[in-house]
Amino acid sequence: MEGRWGLLFGLIVVMCFHGNNAQGTECAKATMADIVFLVDGSSSIGIRNFDQIRQFLRSVISGLDIGPNKVRVGLAQYSDEPYQEFLLNEHMDVESLLDEVNTFPYRTGDTETGKAINFLRTEYFTEKAGSRLNQRVPQIAVVITDGESRDDVVAPAQALRQLGVIVFGIGVGQAKIEELQAIANRPLDRFMFPIDSFEALQRLTGSLLQTVCVSMEDQRQALAEKFADIFFLVDSGISATDFQQVRTVLTRLSNQLNIGASAHRLGLAQYGQDTKVEFLFNAYETKEEIQNAIRRFRIRRLQPNEKRNLGSALQYANDRVFNPEAGSRAEEGFRQFLVVISGKDSDDDVYQQSRLIRSEGVTVVGMTLSMAMRETRLVATPPHVYRFNINAVQLLKNIFEKDEMEVDLTEDCKAAYLADIVFIVDESGSIGTTNFNLMRSFLHSVVSGLEIGVKRVQVGIVMYSDKPTAQVYLDTFDKKNELLNFIRILPYHGGGTNTGAALKFTRENVFIKSRGSRIDKGIQQVAVVITDGESQDNVSTAAADLRRAGVTVYAVGVKDANKDELKQMATHPPSKHMFSVDSFAKLKPLELILQKMICYNIHNEAVSTVARRSGIKEGCKQTDEADIYFLIDHSGSIYPSDFYDMKKFIIEFISTFRIGPQHVRMGVAKYADSPNLEFDLSAHSNAVTLEKAVEGIKQIGGGTETGRALEFMSPLFDQAMATRGHKVPEYLVVITDGKSSDEVKAPAEKLRSQGIILYAIGVKNADETELKEIAGDPKRTFFVNNFDALKPIKDDIITDICSQDVCKDLPGDLVFLIDSSGSIYPHEYDTMKEFMKSVISRSIIGQDDVHVGVMQFSVEQNLEFRLNEYFTKEEMSRAIDGMRQLGGGTHTGEAITAVSQYFEVARGGRPDLRQRLVVITDGEAQDEVKGPAAALRAKGVVIYAIGVVDANATQLLEISGSSDKMFSERNFDALKDLESKVALELCHPTDCKKTEKADIIFLVDGSKSVRDNFESMQKFMQAMVNQTAVGPDLTRFGVIVYSTAVKSVFTLNQYDSKRKVSNAIAQMQPLLEDTYTAKALEYSLQYFRAVHGGRAELKVPQILMVITDGDATDYNRLVPPSEALKKNGISVFSVGVKDAIQEQLEIMAGHDKSKVFFVDDFKALETLYQNITQILCNFTKPVCEKQKADLVFLIDQSGSINQADYSIMKNFTIEVMSSFNISKDMVRIGLAQFSNTFQDEFYLSNFYSQEEASEHILKMWQRGGGTKIGAALRSIRTYFEASQGSRRSEGISQNLVVITDGDSEDDVEDPADVLKDLGVEMFAIGIGKTHNLQLLQMTGTPERVFTVRDFESLKTIKDKVVKTICESKPIEEQKSKCSIDIAMGFEISQRSGLPGELLISHQTKLQTFLPHIAHYISMVQGLCCVGTIQTNLAYGVVGRDGRFLHDFSFESYNEDVVNKVMRWSLTEPTYFNTNLLQAFRKKFEAESKGNVKVLVIFSDGLDEDVMRLEKESDLLRKSGISALLTVALEGVRDPAQLQMVEFGRGFGYKLPLSIGMPSVGSAILKQIDSVSDRECCGVMCKCVGHEGVRGLRGIQGSKGAVGQKGYPGFPGEEGVAGERGFPGPSGPQGFQGCSGVRGLKGNRGLRGDRGEDGEDGLNGINGEQGVKGQDGGQGQSGNPGNPGIPGIRGEAGHKGERGLRGDPGEAGRENTSAGAKGEPGNPGLPGSPGADGGSGEGGVVGDEGPEGRRGPPGPKGRPGPPGSPGLEGSPGSSGPQGTRGARGQPGPRGVVGFPGPQGASGGPGNPGSKGRRGVNGQKGQPGDPGDKGAAGPLGPRGMPGQDGRDGYGPKGTKGVKGDPGFPGYPGLLGEEGVKGSKGYPGRKGNLGRGGNSGLSGESGVIGDPGHPGHRGPRGPPGTRDMTECQLITYIRDNCACCIGT
Repeated sequence: MEGRWGLLFGLIVVMCFHGNNAQGTECAKATMADIVFLVDGSSSIGIRNFDQIRQFLRSVISGLDIGPNKVRVGLAQYSDEPYQEFLLNEHMDVESLLDEVNTFPYRTGDTETGKAINFLRTEYFTEKAGSRLNQRVPQIAVVITDGESRDDVVAPAQALRQLGVIVFGIGVGQAKIEELQAIANRPLDRFMFPIDSFEALQRLTGSLLQTVCVSMEDQRQALAEKFADIFFLVDSGISATDFQQVRTVLTRLSNQLNIGASAHRLGLAQYGQDTKVEFLFNAYETKEEIQNAIRRFRIRRLQPNEKRNLGSALQYANDRVFNPEAGSRAEEGFRQFLVVISGKDSDDDVYQQSRLIRSEGVTVVGMTLSMAMRETRLVATPPHVYRFNINAVQLLKNIFEKDEMEVDLTEDCKAAYLADIVFIVDESGSIGTTNFNLMRSFLHSVVSGLEIGVKRVQVGIVMYSDKPTAQVYLDTFDKKNELLNFIRILPYHGGGTNTGAALKFTRENVFIKSRGSRIDKGIQQVAVVITDGESQDNVSTAAADLRRAGVTVYAVGVKDANKDELKQMATHPPSKHMFSVDSFAKLKPLELILQKMICYNIHNEAVSTVARRSGIKEGCKQTDEADIYFLIDHSGSIYPSDFYDMKKFIIEFISTFRIGPQHVRMGVAKYADSPNLEFDLSAHSNAVTLEKAVEGIKQIGGGTETGRALEFMSPLFDQAMATRGHKVPEYLVVITDGKSSDEVKAPAEKLRSQGIILYAIGVKNADETELKEIAGDPKRTFFVNNFDALKPIKDDIITDICSQDVCKDLPGDLVFLIDSSGSIYPHEYDTMKEFMKSVISRSIIGQDDVHVGVMQFSVEQNLEFRLNEYFTKEEMSRAIDGMRQLGGGTHTGEAITAVSQYFEVARGGRPDLRQRLVVITDGEAQDEVKGPAAALRAKGVVIYAIGVVDANATQLLEISGSSDKMFSERNFDALKDLESKVALELCHPTDCKKTEKADIIFLVDGSKSVRDNFESMQKFMQAMVNQTAVGPDLTRFGVIVYSTAVKSVFTLNQYDSKRKVSNAIAQMQPLLEDTYTAKALEYSLQYFRAVHGGRAELKVPQILMVITDGDATDYNRLVPPSEALKKNGISVFSVGVKDAIQEQLEIMAGHDKSKVFFVDDFKALETLYQNITQILCNFTKPVCEKQKADLVFLIDQSGSINQADYSIMKNFTIEVMSSFNISKDMVRIGLAQFSNTFQDEFYLSNFYSQEEASEHILKMWQRGGGTKIGAALRSIRTYFEASQGSRRSEGISQNLVVITDGDSEDDVEDPADVLKDLGVEMFAIGIGKTHNLQLLQMTGTPERVFTVRDFESLKTIKDKVVKTICESKPIEEQKSKCSIDIAMGFEISQRSGLPGELLISHQTKLQTFLPHIAHYISMVQGLCCVGTIQTNLAYGVVGRDGRFLHDFSFESYNEDVVNKVMRWSLTEPTYFNTNLLQAFRKKFEAESKGNVKVLVIFSDGLDEDVMRLEKESDLLRKSGISALLTVALEGVRDPAQLQMVEFGRGFGYKLPLSIGMPSVGSAILKQIDSVSDRECCGVMCKCVGHEGVRGLRGIQGSKGAVGQKGYPGFPGEEGVAGERGFPGPSGPQGFQGCSGVRGLKGNRGLRGDRGEDGEDGLNGINGEQGVKGQDGGQGQSGNPGNPGIPGIRGEAGHKGERGLRGDPGEAGRENTSAGAKGEPGNPGLPGSPGADGGSGEGGVVGDEGPEGRRGPPGPKGRPGPPGSPGLEGSPGSSGPQGTRGARGQPGPRGVVGFPGPQGASGGPGNPGSKGRRGVNGQKGQPGDPGDKGAAGPLGPRGMPGQDGRDGYGPKGTKGVKGDPGFPGYPGLLGEEGVKGSKGYPGRKGNLGRGGNSGLSGESGVIGDPGHPGHRGPRGPPGTRDMTECQLITYIRDNCACCIGT
């Protein structure tokens, strides 16, 4: 015994210091779960391994806390049938469990895992089997299997997981990994355990136990009932009847809810003019107290004309109710609800107050007793808007008890259905469990609002504290519900806060292709960082690296998060990407905001932003001349990566502008301590050399002297003007990262005084005040947190520079329609006014330019000024400053209708010019907007919709009609970021604006009739020149003047700049003679030839513009020269002035009236350019670059398209086709239709003329059906084959145009990728509600995506579509993109097993030829007849189970890699089985980007059934692998079998490949070459000659000359030491000699041979089973312990048995004795109206409300004329009581009275234990029926009684039980009462008279618990010896320092 206590002490010490990991820490917390083990008992396991399973189960069960109310365990076994070993409720203690595990039999049989999993779901996880699923107890299944199932496991496993069961999968040995993955919960690295043998099960015990216990605890927390703080706010003005209904609902609801200090808490108030609180959250803690308070609740009668101020009540609730002082537990994670019950609309504003209380995280449930729902929708949190009725109890109960609020997909998130989003979540110790649960709930809500799924949104989750861990990778989950279930059990660990490390980890390990990232496909990459504190490491660099990797970063800070760090992490601008809340409870209102911003930005960045950037680039082409200098800081504080970002910033500027000496010039200077010029404005004349110069800028380092650098720039700008010769707009862009050490204000002011516009960009530590001093204008000052943020601000600067030129000469009407409702705060209203003023300041305002009008709206509209009221910016700004907010609701639809009239001529509009409407709103419109907006757009008005805060994205899209004209911002401050974008968008021309490329010659009448008006002609020509882009490669001008003689003033190649041309025109002089126009026409023809600068051979449009004012002297000779000009391709535009002859003008123009212009006088000629510019621009559009192309149309014919729209689509297709030169040798046309089936129409080889193709299209008919674009794309591939007319192999451009009106029902990405890999350029046109991201998946680039709102709008994009097709990159440039990936796998099953064996051991030919083969196939020459392609090679060896034993990724040929492959050691045999092929398939999917994918397997024979291998080979082919080649190694058993699994070899299957064949490398290369030609070039067959005969051995060469003397050889290897000789006699000591020359260092000695491994020791003999000790005698019952901490709420008890029916009393109608007089009843219905009161003061007539109340009176004005009679109002408040009216109908009957005297009773039963009598409830459930007797007469049906006890009069003494009263109407079903003790049956009662049966009443109040019983005497201790496990348990329970271990 002494030894035992010593051992006990030792164990205690060990456990105090070390603990017990899984079992001690995690499993001590996890004390409740239902766990079922499903064990594979198939024959493949064997009895020995089955014993290992038993041992494993014993170990796991021993580590769990087993008990009826703790962990329950069930066990099932399966083979080809499932077997029930024991259920969850069969063994409730560990001893009986272990006994059962020891003895359950081994069944044997086949393996049908799917059937067994279904068996588990239906037979084990049920209440009957002991499952406590309905009691919120975690449910866990552990499946152990060793082989492949014969049936499907996917569906059964999914059904089990959907039940809420967490499934662990343990696969042993040959278990199929794919099946195991389908069985287990995800993430697989947590719930799946593949092991190599059953012996390894024992090693798995600890890790499995830990994971199971963690999952149990996490699941328990997730399943725990969620409680809330619920506050009711009741309208005091409701009627008495309505009040009774409200109180009844409150009573019943409080009775059904679980109310308590730690459960639900209730509060109540009523509101009128003021708010009266009945009780707050902390007033009562029990259900009885709450119900008593509700019974005492009385409605406060409103005084006559007293207001109902719901707005004030909401403000009161926000300030004084939902805070800790009032008992709110928001900070503890309890949900907050406010239930507003209103009778009519409020008399004060509710807009701001309702927005405020929702922003605090309170869910507002709106319930109205009136018919009007408008205000309730404003107040409530969507979708909680309801009408109040008696059934509200269940509705409210469902809302309050729902674990997770369901989140519907918003329109934004439906559109943003394609993205990779990773949440990086802080789990540091500062958060705590309560707050982490709130964060978990926040994450759950945000993710539930995303479109999760395969090829949809993918989500990853990284948790971090001290170190980061990826809980979920992007490819972990493909089902939304499974992801959400896992989020609910996310583990929490605690620790430090290393945010920087988490960001780096996410970039390197999560946003990678092998983990599911799709960045290479252009899919948006998003990271959301959620943190509560300051990071302990640096976040700036890690965040910048993540953003540079293409990831958009959102930063969410909670509580103590550092805002500077959040800004450093978030993508620019922070207003869109950074969020901060002061507590975890405030995360709730952030859910929808963050979700909305993420979804909008995903869609916006993918489609709209790219389109807008394209618009900016187009707009900036209008900037003809400018000088731009960049002054960049290169001080030592800037990192190299930051300096690179600066250079990229400048390069993107270069690509936006037209660079050239006569256009935009750029220069760069840099500075640190001192400035120096990198290159000036004249150094580079084109974009290419300029870009190279920027790339070559070097960083030197130093200090930061910005002022000195600014002074340095002044003379550079002076020099710029001198080199150009005239002043042009000048800009200086300054970029700095720190505060200057010198003064900057004065030098900056000097530069601005020179007319230079400065932009100041500050990064990181720059001083913002200093930046403002440099720029001189806050709008030109930019500050970013890192250099990578320079990219987004680039657009703002470029837009500002370009907007002046873009907006020039674009007159139009612009109206702002702004929301002025009450939900907008005053400072937000001011921000909106500043936005309007800023946009106006960027526009060109004037009588003949842009007109602006402003209207604001709420429930009504107010026009501030019309379009024709002000014509200066100053007047408009003053008018906007004077605007006052209206307040009220948001009737956007009515406002759009109202503003429509102001675009008409009668109201100041100019419908013939561009008309724009900008709508700004902050909330959801309370009326319909789609119709009014569509009507206005139909008038030609373009609408831009800007939504902020709570604006509805769907409505914004309905208003604008197009996503690229819609802006959604988080708050009003973000409007500042939109100013320049909107300004440029408003100016951006919809059509062509400037002539880009043409040869134009003015033929000017210089006769005497124009003597005084020649200057007007010059002004006209100069204006025309200004509207073009002039340059040698752009538009060229020439001028010829004529009268009697004809004179060339200058030719097309004489002047190369706009200024030079204008100056030459200004110096012209008239000839002042007669008007020989025909002679001049004939003379002008020669000047279009190349010698004079004409470019007809380059297909540049050539135009002769004739300007004349009178009759031609030689008019009868006009026709021949006019026809000659036309014949030579020269278009003549005729401009006639004053006396010009119309007929002559038309002759010159070739009778094309569109080219004839006439004005009445020369003054009008000066402005005629505005009319001609657009026509000239459209006429001179460049010729399509794709003169030769194959163009295929794939058009939608689904049933969603009506017949009229189908016809429009056909006509549109014909119009697009007609823009190309269709012929056999130029552009070929093909077309197909699709719905849910594919329909061929005509191939590329069918029609070679426009007429034939058009005729066929017009005859096509619509078949209807669904929309399967993916299937259609697969079918259309045949159109791009040579057999169908495709010229792909000839290098002709291949193009596909897809037109569709809806989303595809199948996947489009993969088939689209196949087409793009073939070199097909895809263009997608979406009509109506198509998903832009789906179109983007098809095209691969947003520039090729076109969307229109309806079929009628197709005509507006025709030119854009044609232009895009013509300018897109031709196929020749994509040829080089054909890439070839080759994977070489090695399978050698014949191994000796000796240690140190290499891959090439015993394979001498492989050793010899592998380097030769690898080198040979490293290049494919002559592919597609264009050149040599370098291949990418990968190598791998796969184990038997599909694991890679050795692996190299794809890369170009590397001799070192080949050598490493040959040195690979193999410790186990490898096998040619399905796992091998599956492993390489996954490798290709994860790593390969090649167009051609070839797998080469070197094998010594197949090791699995050939049929299964062929099946797997087919799957390999379907996965996109082009070919599988096998090379037979030495020792192959059956080489022919290897060829059976090959595919993709085309016509080369007859040639078996073997390692010993001649020129094996050449043979393999031929196969790869054939495959590559087929995949990349469309060449299906390639003929290659036979191998040539080996030549004769050459003659021996002559002996060469003697070579140079070689270098000394290296020392030989050191010899083996000889044996030591005997010592000789000692000689005399010699003289010390000189030191010798140091010898060469010897080589390292050879490594000795490795000794052989020692023999394995014999396994130890299993010890004998110990003798089981005798059972000890049963001890007496111990003392009951002190009451424990109350456990979690248990499940409802079983329904009690029905009691026997009591004897009914006599019918109540015979009881005529009157009861005691009750208290006065509730007030009756209002009496007849009293006398009319005096007429009230007239107020403003408001909108017709539900009850016709007038609004609050406005300030008294002068009396107006009498108005027309108003509508009859509702009855006013009750007047003085009139005379007593006639007796009304009886009021509702009260509740059932106390029981009357008992009827004749039977013999008494044995008395039960007496309990305390509870309060009498209503009539209970009927008892068991007795024998059926004769039916009695029906009693009269009474009125329903009110709930609650009798409340009238003092409570009397308890009387004898009376007769039962009349049965009441059926009441609501009450809660089940506490199960009472079972009584003895009484005798059969007398049959009573049957009455109407009522529904069961409410349960009675639960009685107080009984007094504890007496403590019994303590029994003596038992004598049974402890086992080792019991000893451990005893130590844990009694060790003071072992708590938590």
